[in-house]
Amino acid sequence: MPRLLILALALFSFCVFPISPFSVSPDASFQSWCERNDIYSSRVSCRTTEDSVGGRGLFADHDVKEGEVLATIPKRLLLTSSDKMLWAGEIAGKAKDAEPAIDEWVATWTGGFSEDLDVISTLRAPARGQLSDKLELRKAQFQNAKQKYNLDDEDWALYNMVWSRACYLGPQWKYAVGIIPFFDMLNHSPRENVRLSSLGDAMKGFEETTSKPADLDDRDMLIIAKEHISKDSELLTSYLHEDVAKSRDVNGDGDRGDDEFAADELAARRMICWGF
Repeated sequence: MPRLLILALALFSFCVFPISPFSVSPDASFQSWCERNDIYSSRVSCRTTEDSVGGRGLFADHDVKEGEVLATIPKRLLLTSSDKMLWAGEIAGKAKDAEPAIDEWVATWTGGFSEDLDVISTLRAPARGQLSDKLELRKAQFQNAKQKYNLDDEDWALYNMVWSRACYLGPQWKYAVGIIPFFDMLNHSPRENVRLSSLGDAMKGFEETTSKPADLDDRDMLIIAKEHISKDSELLTSYLHEDVAKSRDVNGDGDRGDDEFAADELAARRMICWGF
């Protein structure tokens, strides 16, 4: 979770939804961002309204049947603690450390490359420059993130914010914890009317009768209606999910690990859900 928090802080610092200084509302800007990033949600819209539990949320634009898919979110948009972006700085640092070896790209003892040496020598300076630029950019991004959020004062608030939006991603993701764009716009209620599932998990048992869309991956995430939802009703999720305890059983052998810890986690999520 600490790694997930760091990644979320960096994202909030640099991935700001573009808002026109003119008449484009934040809701319309968010919807446009979703469309550009291949989040399919033709039956759902983001609205800022007093009808929302939190003042702003996702609403059904049409009557929705139980089991209907309301949105699909590509796996590439998910933030998880194992996300490769976490290691970009480390990789850039190692590349910088390896810079002196650029002169040895073609070892003199291999022979047979004399015609290529002049070409390779012209690449050394640009290669060094690109490595240096990328490393400096990464350092600047990190500094900006630190300046934008004072972790000394807001650590707990930010940690709770990230935790409240983090979800177990199910068997396809080996029950990893992640933050899901679009889904994190849902407000919370003790009674949820939508559920979250990966495509692969949702299709279990239906593989022979249902064909998977060619443009979707088993780890793409779906928001699915748990019940009939009337037009203009808000979509709601819950801090407490039935599969939280199951998430301990990563190997499918019935071993959920520390049951006492799982019980404490369920209790904490229930208290948050009811506003304690």
